[in-house]
Amino acid sequence: MTFEPSHQSPIVPEHDNGGEPGFLRLDMHVHSWYSSDAATDPASIIRLWEKKGILSLVCDHNTTAGAEAVYRELTRICRDIPLILSEEITTTQGEIIGVFLTDKIPAGLSAGETLDRIEEQGAISLVPHPFCTYRSSALQWETLHDIIGRVDILEGYNARITRAGENELARECAARYGKPVSVGSDAHTPLELGRCYLEMVPFSEPKDFLASIGEASVRFRAMHPSIHFLTMMVKVARRNGLFSGV
Repeated sequence: MTFEPSHQSPIVPEHDNGGEPGFLRLDMHVHSWYSSDAATDPASIIRLWEKKGILSLVCDHNTTAGAEAVYRELTRICRDIPLILSEEITTTQGEIIGVFLTDKIPAGLSAGETLDRIEEQGAISLVPHPFCTYRSSALQWETLHDIIGRVDILEGYNARITRAGENELARECAARYGKPVSVGSDAHTPLELGRCYLEMVPFSEPKDFLASIGEASVRFRAMHPSIHFLTMMVKVARRNGLFSGV
C-alpha cells in the first residue's frame, strides 16, 4: 500500500484567552510515567489543563492506570470533563489506541482481536503514527490496509515523527478512506506538553467526539528528533532504578 504525500493542512477555561472561545483544546496522544519509557507525572498533565486549558488523552502503553489517575482528578475539578480512559495497546502487528475504554485491553492480541475488544466496549479506535519508519512498534502497513475500514481515526500529526513526510502520508491515507485525523504530541516528558492540540467543539460521548474531530482546527509543533535520545535515557534510568516514576 503506497500513498503520495499531499499538501493538505487542515471546554476552554475562562481564565485562558489563548484559544477560540467556547472551544476545547485537546492533545490526543500523551504518556504519563505509567508508561515504562515516560517521565511525566500525572500532576503535570493536570496542571496543563488548569494553567493552559489543554486537555490530554493519556494513552499509556498497555495500561489505563495513567488515564485513571489523571481523569479521576480532572473530573473532580471540572464536572463537565467526561471520563476518558485511553490505552496504547501493543498488538502482534503494531500499536492501536483505544479511547473511551471501560476496561484495560491486554497486549499480545492480533490487531483484529484488539479492535473487537475496543468495539465491544463502545470505544473508539485510533492508529498512532501509522507511517512511522523510526518505531518498530508502529502498526504494519499491510495490517492497516486490512483493517482500515474498522478504524475510527488516524493520527495525522505526531510531534515525534522524525520525517515530516510520514505525517503527510497519514493525512493522505485518512483523506482517501474518509477518516478524521488526530493531533498528538506523543509527549513522554513534561517539556513536550502543550505543543500540539486540536481546537474543537466540546463533547461528552464517543459519537460527539468523532463528529467534533472532523470539524476541529489543528495546532501543531513538531519536536526535534533528538527527543528520542531523551526517551532512551529515561528507559535506562528506570531500568536501573535511578528514576522510578510510579
